[in-house]
Amino acid sequence: MAAKITITRVLPVYPHEVFIQWTMENPDNTPYTFKIFRSGSPTGPFEQVSEEEVRDNNFFYMDQPVPQLNLTNRAWYIVQAIPETGPDNAAASAPQTVFHQEDKWRGRIGRKARRDLDIQLRKLNGVKLVALKRKRFGTRCSVCYNPRTKDVVLSSCGKCYGTSFDGGYHDPVTIWAKLDPAVVSQRADNTGLTDSAMFSATMLDYPLMEPEDVLVEMRTNRRFIVRQKIPTESSRITVHQDLQISELSRADAAYAVELDLTE
Repeated sequence: MAAKITITRVLPVYPHEVFIQWTMENPDNTPYTFKIFRSGSPTGPFEQVSEEEVRDNNFFYMDQPVPQLNLTNRAWYIVQAIPETGPDNAAASAPQTVFHQEDKWRGRIGRKARRDLDIQLRKLNGVKLVALKRKRFGTRCSVCYNPRTKDVVLSSCGKCYGTSFDGGYHDPVTIWAKLDPAVVSQRADNTGLTDSAMFSATMLDYPLMEPEDVLVEMRTNRRFIVRQKIPTESSRITVHQDLQISELSRADAAYAVELDLTE
């Protein structure tokens, strides 16, 4: 079965950049690199905008569009995945546009709301975090992944950190978010009452986070796992993510991921 690549996010980022995020179904579990192409039309012609091939440790690309691709003209993107066997076996995504299909004013609202939230988080009530996106495509771990049963045999594997993919997580990304105090609830099970503490984190709507991704507080090195994601909309435009997160035990394999937490 051939690989299938899907663009999951294309967003204008103030003032001039465009954020492109993707995911991939990779049944052969082979290493890939990516090329990003852009056009002013969904039918092309497309030109390559990534100067170098993007490694599969990455899951997004920031494009600096040419002047005519602005708020009034759409940009369309294709992400091409190239396996180590060569470009003859490459897979490409369907073209995706930078703006919503609705009226153009909605795109302007979303862009302004995104910028305002970014300023608020950086200057007022945000903290600096590192986002670790859990790998869901790439090369499988050669130490603990069983290709027959498709199971991980070591949850504390030092090569994949229990994710089944080499490296465990994509390259770290620095973000800003607002962390709310923990809400403690009690749950009854066969061992009695157990306290469960859940935090709420508010961040921009890029990069897209998913359950089992990890957030690291730079100041303290506390590590949190994403349990649930609640998108929040303004005028039907998603502008930020509300994440329900819980703090990981210091014994968790995610603490073995080495990070440079220097401010």
